[in-house]
Amino acid sequence: MNKIEIYDTTLRDGTQSPDVNLTLHDKIEFVKSLDEFGVDYIELGWPGSNLKDMETFLKVSELDLKNSKISAFGSTRRKNIKAEEDSNLKAIIESKAKVSSIFGKSWDDHVIKQLKCSLDDNLISIEESIRFLTDKGIEVFFDAEHFFDGFKNNKEYALKTLKAAYDGGAKCLVLCDTNGGTSVRDTDMILDEVNLFLKSEKLNIGLGVHIHNDSGLAVSNSIISVDKGVKHIQGTLNGFGERCGNADLCQIIPNLMIKKQYETNVKLSSLKSISDLAYTLSNNKPIRNQPFVGDNSFAHKGGIHVDAISKGASYEHIDPSLVGNKRSIILSDLSGKANIIEVLKGFNLDDIDKNDKRIVDMLKKVENMEKKGYDIGDIDAEKFLLMKQFFDSDKDFFILDSWRIISSYEKGIEKSDCLVIGSINGKKCEVVAPILGGPVDAAYNAMKKFLATSYKNLDCIHLVNYKVRIAEDKGESSTVRVFIEFACGNRSFATVGVNSNILVASFEAIEKAFKYYLFQEHDQYL
Repeated sequence: MNKIEIYDTTLRDGTQSPDVNLTLHDKIEFVKSLDEFGVDYIELGWPGSNLKDMETFLKVSELDLKNSKISAFGSTRRKNIKAEEDSNLKAIIESKAKVSSIFGKSWDDHVIKQLKCSLDDNLISIEESIRFLTDKGIEVFFDAEHFFDGFKNNKEYALKTLKAAYDGGAKCLVLCDTNGGTSVRDTDMILDEVNLFLKSEKLNIGLGVHIHNDSGLAVSNSIISVDKGVKHIQGTLNGFGERCGNADLCQIIPNLMIKKQYETNVKLSSLKSISDLAYTLSNNKPIRNQPFVGDNSFAHKGGIHVDAISKGASYEHIDPSLVGNKRSIILSDLSGKANIIEVLKGFNLDDIDKNDKRIVDMLKKVENMEKKGYDIGDIDAEKFLLMKQFFDSDKDFFILDSWRIISSYEKGIEKSDCLVIGSINGKKCEVVAPILGGPVDAAYNAMKKFLATSYKNLDCIHLVNYKVRIAEDKGESSTVRVFIEFACGNRSFATVGVNSNILVASFEAIEKAFKYYLFQEHDQYL
């Protein structure tokens, strides 16, 4: 069978990147999306390392996941104690995860220098730790840390660690290139020798790989590993991870499925959207030229290329829609209009002529927003509001004349109040919202209070996510992009604001969010 297991470790190994920080809400949203995407395993974190990770495991255990199994990361027991006494192993059981990846030393140099125990004691630790968990009904993967370096230094010992894991009841032996320095040639050779070892020892167990990208070879080494019989691939979305990152699943998955005809359980057409979500939740700018999922992956600027494409010839290695991406033509009025037309089709506006002045006006507005750093991408609420502005009744549910925010911090207590002055349906309105909290919270509550004077059902709206990043880097005059996500019942939506003043940018996003919500509920206000 050519089906490959996909093990996503973005929420554990990916968060070891200095640039990736996720809240509990972020992680829960990400787990739901990964489950829908169809990865086989989600490594949620290391429950024995901190209380925050344990809280995440317990919250996620309440979810009704359809496709993915939650995995808990951990290490082999500490020396000189029993497995059942090890707090790290006990935390894995307490996490309620049904799967665990246990890492153990397979490089003799690390056993001696870091663990400061004998080589035999390390083998016993590996076997006992895995058996302790498997006896509790937990499915265990053994992550052989530094396996490729260990193999090159002491082949016999590295292979013994695999045998110890097998004897402990591991389901899969995951060979880790932890330093990310192994060449493609060495990866190929070492996998051949591992396969011969398993065959000679009659060890009927699957192999996996977990490869870091310090030499820029993580994707290549992961792919050739599959050709050598590996059925289990670990990696992160967008290659997030420590130092130079991990193997990028956004490149591995399409190469395996499209180029090499292997099967996985993932929805390949959702690859672009899950990649974008990972960037959004981690508050990182997307890499525009990232293969398969980047905004420039299927973008064409050169005149010869564009001419060829317009005549039916191809400068694309795959159909972009296979991975949920799309073609774009750069610096062309026609292609720009085509993008606008595609957006409008999503709102059932199918018969707009490409020469309609409104298309040109909307295109200019989008270009101006992107130049400023809005990066609206696939943010549905932003696209909806643009459509309403240029192609539908852009109803003025409210008009803001001015607002003012005052915030103070004294003796550990933060206080803020926001004054909003404006009009609703021609009626002047002025409200003040004092709160114990920060200025953004005050602005949000003031807007809700302002609108509640005329509109109902606003209590369901909650601000659930707030992200800030530099839009245009101009030193102390830099502008910031504020991304705010809101929830209302089972629905969620997001809006963006950009300004050199973070409060102005925040208020813009909040104002647009309420406007979007009121459009969605429009019928009851007619």
